[in-house]
Amino acid sequence: MKNSTLGILMLFCFNTFAQKTTDSLEIWTMFTIGNLVNAKAHEFAARGLPVKIIHKTGDVLWEVEDEDAEYKSEIEYIEAHNDSVWEQLKNRGFKNPRKSYEEQFQKERADLEAALELFNENPRIKRYQEVRSKDQFPNADIKKITDGVYQIELWSLDIQNPLDTQKKEFVAKVDINTLQTTVVKLE
Repeated sequence: MKNSTLGILMLFCFNTFAQKTTDSLEIWTMFTIGNLVNAKAHEFAARGLPVKIIHKTGDVLWEVEDEDAEYKSEIEYIEAHNDSVWEQLKNRGFKNPRKSYEEQFQKERADLEAALELFNENPRIKRYQEVRSKDQFPNADIKKITDGVYQIELWSLDIQNPLDTQKKEFVAKVDINTLQTTVVKLE
């Protein structure tokens, strides 16, 4: 009795740990470090889909020369994974999920580029960029409020002492529909 119970328990544990952990609906992306536009465009394009965006790789990609390898490159590996996600979404009733996502991604990317252009053309932001201390490293984040309206936060941190030196500089509301940018300087 003890042996059969132990055997069943071991079988259960083995089966649990042997299951794949990548079966979730994750869209894997390739990104370039510092490319806020693409990262956010992927995030915004995924809204409405039951997926999570995972930035898998970027500036350095792997390739193999082994003819028997299932995937010859990281790009093939990512595309194969995403193909299975698109198929699962189709099976859940989404019509042309890949095409819809890619179209939405291109729209979001263009809108974000327009928003950042408006933001950077603002006289207060231009002046800040000119007088910003070279010891202060700028960083930004973008949140989508509604279609064509974004909140952009600009902050900096001390290059010499990056820990606990993050300072919020500006918060701006950018509307690409009306071509208006409202900037609030923070102290």
